[in-house]
Amino acid sequence: MKSEEFTLEAGAEKLKCTLAAPAKVPPNPSSGLLLNISATVQYALRDPAQNHPTGPFLAAGHHVLSFDLPCHGERVGSHGESLLGMGRAFLAGDDPFAQFVADGKAALDACLERGIGHSGKIVAYGISRAGYCLLRLAAADARVRAVAALSPVTDWGIPEEFSRSCPRTHTWPLLLDHWAEALGKTAVYLSVGSQDDVVGTEACVRFAMKLLGQQRRLLPKDTQLSQLHVVDSPGHSPALASRLEATRFLLQSCTA
Repeated sequence: MKSEEFTLEAGAEKLKCTLAAPAKVPPNPSSGLLLNISATVQYALRDPAQNHPTGPFLAAGHHVLSFDLPCHGERVGSHGESLLGMGRAFLAGDDPFAQFVADGKAALDACLERGIGHSGKIVAYGISRAGYCLLRLAAADARVRAVAALSPVTDWGIPEEFSRSCPRTHTWPLLLDHWAEALGKTAVYLSVGSQDDVVGTEACVRFAMKLLGQQRRLLPKDTQLSQLHVVDSPGHSPALASRLEATRFLLQSCTA
């Protein structure tokens, strides 16, 4: 995999991005761009246990873009790391999710400046916390035409690690249901285990039904834009079948 790193300004932060390019396919203005987000770039692009869409997208001639989440990897600051750090940051008024939206917009701008993404085939893939962040980005930036969110957080009052630093009473403004209307024209693949107590199966289904209802009102009759899969996958980690199916969903969005 050949890749380049570049740094840009996203709000008040410096953001380091990694852009992977297809090795054997010549540049094609009609190719797409996958925004693949995990906790860190290393997981998203290079960890075989996490990077399932990276290889198929590169093999199909698309680019893959990634960067670390706020409070993860090289972006751990004064609030601490991981979900505890994100919770502390939000409670302190330093919203990591608003920062991620700024990150995503700036990163997509940078790709477009490089001639990547002009086809409009820009899609995103993320699990758990990354799934939530990418849905927030898609709600704020219509350039993201499809999102695959596996085992996504939809209610930040549920994950125990986040609530240890940010009480549930403060998480209502983060409820993903608030952005269902803004996602009305986005193709969304949602998958969650039937007994996922980490992010809450019921919360994910509730958000999905609100999104699907909104799309039914907005789109032509019988248009099927998004999908919800409640799967027999124990615990919080998505099964391999779900990861591969989500990848296929996004690849199809890049051929439409």
